[in-house]
Amino acid sequence: MLLSSFSSMPLETKVVRRKKISNPILWVVLGYLGFILIGALLLALPIAHQKDTSFLDHIFISTSAVCVTGLATIDIGTTYSHFGHYVILFLMQIGGLGIMTISTTLILLAGMRPGFSHQSVFLDQFSQENLAPTKVLKAVLPFTFGIEAVGLIVYFTQFKEAEIYDRFFSALFQTVSTFCNVGFSLYPDSLIQYGSNPIVVITSSLLVLAGGFGFLAITELPNLFSSKKKISLHTKLASLVTIILVVFASCFFLFMEFGNSLENLPFGEKILAAISYGSISRTAGLNLSQFGMLSSGTLLLTTLLMFIGANPGSCGGGIKTTTAAVIAVLGINRLLGKKNTMVFGRTIPQETVNKAVYIFIIGVIVIFLATLLLLITENGNAPYTDTGIQFIKILFEVSSAYATCGLSLGITSELSSFGEVVICFVMFIGRLGPLFLISAVVSPNRDNGIWYSEENIMVG
Repeated sequence: MLLSSFSSMPLETKVVRRKKISNPILWVVLGYLGFILIGALLLALPIAHQKDTSFLDHIFISTSAVCVTGLATIDIGTTYSHFGHYVILFLMQIGGLGIMTISTTLILLAGMRPGFSHQSVFLDQFSQENLAPTKVLKAVLPFTFGIEAVGLIVYFTQFKEAEIYDRFFSALFQTVSTFCNVGFSLYPDSLIQYGSNPIVVITSSLLVLAGGFGFLAITELPNLFSSKKKISLHTKLASLVTIILVVFASCFFLFMEFGNSLENLPFGEKILAAISYGSISRTAGLNLSQFGMLSSGTLLLTTLLMFIGANPGSCGGGIKTTTAAVIAVLGINRLLGKKNTMVFGRTIPQETVNKAVYIFIIGVIVIFLATLLLLITENGNAPYTDTGIQFIKILFEVSSAYATCGLSLGITSELSSFGEVVICFVMFIGRLGPLFLISAVVSPNRDNGIWYSEENIMVG
């Protein structure tokens, strides 16, 4: 008996270790970290850059590209060589498609079959239905590369100032960056020089919306024209919230900035600026207008829009539109005295409502803590009267990083080394939050059916 108990111990230990290593969520985290590190090492090669810069800057740019954020401590257009730009392009495409998409594709190409847990995490990113990964990939990959091909052609016809090859590469880089909701650009002013070009503005807005709309919602849109196929509650909410946010943001921007940052522009260009703001400000750090010239009210609304972000299963970040919708519907139902969370003739499961609340709370906590850290490290003990304007800049920067949006009020390049590290962590958490933060919070049967006796408290 003693021998058998000792002999069983290594076997049990081995099994436990295997379970930990085979955790697909852990592999996703390690996959993102691996690509970030590989990207930084490639960018640090002498062949990759034209100007000397610190390795921390390479880490920051690599993190920003893989996490599809778009914040930059340096001008990537002039700092990196053509090889470096190709590295960033590759990292953006990897980040946009997602590590699970890439890994699943490689597994299938190798003739192997993804494990059940691998498939579960993969499908959670794209669909509520129990579809085969091959079916999802056959829809995701052609859609992605098809949209990017159209964007490439349009941008190529508009970027007329460069030679043919540079023109082609600039169009390719900008297409991938825009569709993946990154917002990087090879131009020092992003795309501000094309702010009066309706083709560039509309193309950029459509690419951002397509990249941030989500696989499930896009695949169900054709069902609008079919009486036989139904549209899921997810797609209804995601589409409705997206339309409301785009229309409201565009109108608000036009109203607030008509006599401010848009004052000297013709009416047509004002409309274009409003369209680009409504479409891009939630999730892509693409500048078609000077954000530093916007009013405080517009900046506050932009912070909220970034926090909400794009649709689930997309290239965009934020807490997601459906999360915001569930929070809003929950509040409305509770105010009306309803116990269940109901909308469009359906009841949202309590588990989904709980997840939405977790995501919201985690987002607020991360942004608060990161903002507090940066206020301390970047401002020190200086009085508010000397650094008051920094608060909105830092809050804006942190919200942009967490939402993987990439818009900035110009303080990214001024951050201290510690500040850059904080923003890197925020970008990473913002990109992977739904995968490991929520799974860490939601654990079935954690209390084993045991709880303490109730005692009421006063609230409100």
